[in-house]
Amino acid sequence: QATSGSVNGSTTLTVVTATLSSIAVTPANPSIAKGTTQQFTATGTYSDASTQNLTGSVTWASLTTATATINSAGLATAVAIGTSTIRATSGSVNGSTTLTVTAPTLVSIAVTPANPTIAVNATQQFTATGTYSDASTQNLTGSVTWTSLTTATATINSAGLATAVAAGTTTIQATSGS
Repeated sequence: QATSGSVNGSTTLTVVTATLSSIAVTPANPSIAKGTTQQFTATGTYSDASTQNLTGSVTWASLTTATATINSAGLATAVAIGTSTIRATSGSVNGSTTLTVTAPTLVSIAVTPANPTIAVNATQQFTATGTYSDASTQNLTGSVTWTSLTTATATINSAGLATAVAAGTTTIQATSGS
C-alpha cells in the first residue's frame, strides 16, 4: 500500500516457494568394478540459490540397465562392463552423470587343501581359487606368487607344489597384487 494524506493505492504481492532449477548428481562420472555398488546423491538447486538433498525423493534411472541398475534410494549395481547414464528426475528437472563399469576385481584368494599334514620329504599340491567382485571364481594356481613363510619347514614352487623339509608348521601363502 502507498499512502499520501488520505489517498492510498494498493496491490497484492504473492510470495511463492522457490522453484527447483537444477539437479546435480554426484559423484561425477565414477568408475566401479562389475559386481560392486555405487551410492549416488542428488542435490537440487532452487531459484533462490538454496540447495537441498533430494536423493530420496527424485526418480532414479539407469539408461542402460544391461550395464547397471539403480534403486529408488540411488544405489547403483554394476551388472556388466560398459557405461550407463544415471539420471535423477524431479518433475521436469533432471540431472545425470555417467557410470563406467570395469572388469571385476579380485577380492579374495582361497588356498586349498586347508591345513594339510604331510611327512618330511613328501609333497603337497596347493590350489589357489580367486573370488571376484561379481562373485565369480577362477583357478589362479599358476598365476599367483606362492610363498612358504617358514622355508626351514617347507618350500613351495611357482606351481604351488610344497615340499616338506623338516617337522614343524609353516604358512603357505598365495598372492596376486595386493
